[in-house]
Amino acid sequence: MLYAKMDEYNNIIDVATEPSEEYKNLVSPQDENVMEILEHKLNIQDTQSMLKTSDSEMMRVLEDLVNLLTEKRIIQFTELPMAAQKKLLSRKWVRGIHTGNDDSLIGESDLPGNSDSLI
Repeated sequence: MLYAKMDEYNNIIDVATEPSEEYKNLVSPQDENVMEILEHKLNIQDTQSMLKTSDSEMMRVLEDLVNLLTEKRIIQFTELPMAAQKKLLSRKWVRGIHTGNDDSLIGESDLPGNSDSLI
């Protein structure tokens, strides 16, 4: 069941699955206006899902960029804020465990949370 929020001209402006003071008119999902509203809401959810996927991919790009800049000695890892250092080290450690790549693992003293963990 869908409940509609109406404007002052009795046009459907939004729908919800639960009734409330604003959403009190029962409407059919086959109503043309309702279908447009639902399609718009689904497109927004798809967009949000795409952004979340893109965000995680972008994070990996930024990690690789930081690694490249530090390897070329353009920046020093210790110049990054401590929170960024810990996050990057944590992700590097998890990736090393996940891939089984011993080359990307860091020593126990470098694990995030260890106060003397600086590269």
